[in-house]
Amino acid sequence: MSTEQAAVKERVAWFGDEENLIAIVSDPPAPPAPVTGVLILNAGVLHRVGPHRLHVNLARALAGLGHRVARMDLSGIGDSRALPGRMTFRESSVADIRSALDSLAAEGDSSGFILFGICSGADNALAAAETDPRVRGVVVVDPPAYATRRSQMRQSLGRGGRIGAWLRLPLRFGRSAMRRIAKTLRAPSSAQAHSGGREVPPIDQYRRQLNALVDRGVRILAIYSGVLGARFNHEDQLFETFPELRGRVESAFFPHANHTFTELSAQAELQALVVRWCRSWT
Repeated sequence: MSTEQAAVKERVAWFGDEENLIAIVSDPPAPPAPVTGVLILNAGVLHRVGPHRLHVNLARALAGLGHRVARMDLSGIGDSRALPGRMTFRESSVADIRSALDSLAAEGDSSGFILFGICSGADNALAAAETDPRVRGVVVVDPPAYATRRSQMRQSLGRGGRIGAWLRLPLRFGRSAMRRIAKTLRAPSSAQAHSGGREVPPIDQYRRQLNALVDRGVRILAIYSGVLGARFNHEDQLFETFPELRGRVESAFFPHANHTFTELSAQAELQALVVRWCRSWT
C-alpha cells in the first residue's frame, strides 16, 4: 500500500431521500480540488466490497490519486434497504445512482463523475450515463458483447482445431456442407442473447447507446475478461463489431482473467489499468 493510500480516510454515507442507500466513501488524503468523483457500483448481487475485495482496493487506489470515491449498495443489495415501488431493476438502479451523485455533488468538490461497474454494474453504469450529464466517464468490465463471424471462427479453432484441418473440410464433406457450416457461423449465437443471466440488449440498441455517449463526450473504457467465448476473444473485437468507435472508445482484453478477476495478479493488472486511465482526470 502506498503512502497516499495509507492516508485515505473512509466513512459511511447514506444516500437517497429516505437514506436507504449505504455507501463507503474513500476521501483523498488532502482536501480535494474540483476533480472527478468516482462511483463504484455493485457487481451483480455482490455487496459493495466487490468480488475478492476488488472494489475496496480500487477505491483506495483512486482516492490516493485525489478522487473522492464511493462504493455503494443499490436498493435491496448488501446493506441498502429496498423500497416498495413498481420500477424495474434497471430503472431503480439508475434512480439510486442519480441519488448518490446528488449527494456527492452536494459536497461541492466534484467536476463530474466516473462510474465503474462489472457485469450488471456495467449495464447500470451505461444506463445511468445516458440519463445523467454529470457522468463524464465510465469504466465497464464485461459489458454487453456480441459474437461475430470472426470470433466464432477463432473460438472453433481454439478448441483444438487447426487451420489445415479447416482447409481440408471441403474435400471431406463437400462444398454444400461447408455452406451450411458458414451459415451456422453467421447465425446469432444463443450466447449473444444472454450473458451470465443478464439480458443483453439487441446489438443495434447497444450501438446507439455507445455512439450517443461518445457523441456527448463521455469517455468509455471497456474491459473484457477471457471467459466470454465467441462473444469476446480478441483485443480488437469491440471494433470488429462497432468499427465507427475505433479511436473513440478505449478497450482492453484480459484473456487469462475470469469474470470476477479472482487471481490476485489479474486483479492487480485491472487496478493498474483503471488507475492509469483515471490519472488524467485528477
